Amino acid sequence: MFAQNQIKRTLSQPPAIAYVAGLLNDGGEFVHRTELADFLCEEFDFHDARGHAQRDGCLKALRELEASGHFTLPEAQGKPGPSMPKRLAAAVADPTGVPAQAGEILGLALILVSGQEHMRIWNEMMIREHPRGHGPLVGRQVRYLIESKHGWLGAMGFAAPALQLADRDDWIGWTVDQRRDSLHTVVNMSRFLIRPSVHCANLASRLLAMAAQQLPEDFERRYGYRPFLLESFVDSARFAGTCYRAANWIRVGRTQGRGRQDRFRQAGETVKDIYVYPLEKDFRSQLGLAADAGRSALRPADGLEAGTWAEKEFGGAPLGDERLSKRLVNVAGAKAGTPGRAFCGVAQGDAAAVKGYYRLIDMPEDSAVTMDHILQPHRDRTIRRMLGQHTVLCVHRTAAI
Repeated sequence: MFAQNQIKRTLSQPPAIAYVAGLLNDGGEFVHRTELADFLCEEFDFHDARGHAQRDGCLKALRELEASGHFTLPEAQGKPGPSMPKRLAAAVADPTGVPAQAGEILGLALILVSGQEHMRIWNEMMIREHPRGHGPLVGRQVRYLIESKHGWLGAMGFAAPALQLADRDDWIGWTVDQRRDSLHTVVNMSRFLIRPSVHCANLASRLLAMAAQQLPEDFERRYGYRPFLLESFVDSARFAGTCYRAANWIRVGRTQGRGRQDRFRQAGETVKDIYVYPLEKDFRSQLGLAADAGRSALRPADGLEAGTWAEKEFGGAPLGDERLSKRLVNVAGAKAGTPGRAFCGVAQGDAAAVKGYYRLIDMPEDSAVTMDHILQPHRDRTIRRMLGQHTVLCVHRTAAI
């Protein structure tokens, strides 16, 4: 798997900062900061999957390090203001004769936007008909027009994922460092437009399925590697997300209302549902994670292997002290061998183990050692086992004894 270069983290190391400062203090060699960035890309091997130098990422890291007072870069060259999006002279014509069912649409296809003509059509529809307009989209981007014999039905746009999403990241199960190294394998569906004049049952879910099938190859041809996961956000105040569920996307939680540039935690965006779609079934393994990491669905017997089940079912219980959580795992593993005996017999004369056991179960009432906290990891994994089944029977006995 192509690993994302951590440019800022690499250049932030003291030896790297000293190296860059020395280059700048030698004087004269780098008249422009872009020249410095190109040099550093070669020196530190900052290249993407296609072997292209990551100049923009290097420039961004250098600007941030300069703002922190580590060195002074050459004066920035003047840049022209942001250009206006390329548009058509008039609105895109509405499609005609669109049938009521998606299966009856003639010539339905996703057309990869790769030229100026298609880009103008994409921009025009998004600017006029999408509530968030045409963008800007960020990072690696893939755009589609939704074509049919009836006319243009809409458009889609994919771009860089959210930098951090607590619920998404918990569902994947990666660490902060793993997320930094592999975030580029996630692609965000930033724009999804079915034109207001189009009323066709099941069209949205069908398009989502078509995009999940077509995007990996188009993305790989453009950027040199295949993504593992799609993500998208649904404003639950306006939409139910039915089409996502129908296309087998998974709701994994909610956002916190923060946009990509919300550095001061103002949470100016609306809170949205987070949906994901794995493009690779074993994407966790390809990311170097355990197959049962995160909050994915489990099979009934997953994680119940002898020697490891206690850690899986009770490890990380929020008991207020990591040592207590480890003790709970040890007690559970020992009790499982002889569940019918008191712990004194299970411990086989180990006085320290017995003392630790009684300290664990005799904690004060206001401590974090409660039955709910003890069972929390086990309940979480039970729910994940239920997610992997079409039917779950919850048997409850009410008869008096």
